[in-house]
Amino acid sequence: MALDSNTIELKIGGVPEHFNLPWRITIESGVLQKHSIKASWHDFHGGTGAMVKALNAGEVDVATLLTEGAVKALADKDCQFELFSFYTKTPLIWGVHTPANSAIKSLSDIKNATFVISRYGSGSHLMAYLLAESLGFDSDDLKFEIAHNLDGARELFRSGANHVFLWEKFMTKPYVDNGEMRLIDDFPTPWSCFVTCVNKSVLNKHPKQIKQLMKQVLKTARQLKQSPITPKLIASHYQLQLKDVKTWLAATQWQKHKKLDMKLIKKVEAKLRQLNVI
Repeated sequence: MALDSNTIELKIGGVPEHFNLPWRITIESGVLQKHSIKASWHDFHGGTGAMVKALNAGEVDVATLLTEGAVKALADKDCQFELFSFYTKTPLIWGVHTPANSAIKSLSDIKNATFVISRYGSGSHLMAYLLAESLGFDSDDLKFEIAHNLDGARELFRSGANHVFLWEKFMTKPYVDNGEMRLIDDFPTPWSCFVTCVNKSVLNKHPKQIKQLMKQVLKTARQLKQSPITPKLIASHYQLQLKDVKTWLAATQWQKHKKLDMKLIKKVEAKLRQLNVI
């Protein structure tokens, strides 16, 4: 079917995780058609670092990134996207994981471990610095190994080396439950965890439709939060235990309306500069 002359096509990216179900439902429901938007969803298993690259290259138009990764990328003079709105109000609960047969039993044991990360500039990379700071470690001594994604980390863990891996704790829980990984602690981000970003060119051309897009996604998120079928839907779609989904959903709040708190952005930027990662 031919598109209306006023309809814009948007490529939207995000990690294939439970946080992004409002995006998937909004796109698949067809509700965006009334705003002259034809949207397609693109999974990014490589996380924020991969989405930064895609946004800058114009391979996606809109993407929801981890706040710290987006702020780091924004500090680059060649950055081709803008922060548009916070997506969530609550922090991300990172799980601190080691191989199940590792000698690492607690946070005090990880000083000489190698951090497994998806890529440099990713949330798993930046949060390693924050964790090290919280433990009083010298960030200059940190060691990293790139795994690209969760499956890559699982593969590295099978070697049983001296590794530590930070990832969203509910997405990794199936691999804790099956004995692949050991969860030694939780480490929440000290700020709202996700921000939606838009390629500059797209935002300049279609500001009203981008605003409507965000408004509709946040409306869907509110509806999901209130719906009694949401826990079962998420558990089925993302292969998670229902009790874990209920725990996560109770602790998670999406933004009610488009919002970009510049004081918070400056706080994130200041912390990243303090850690010498930007």
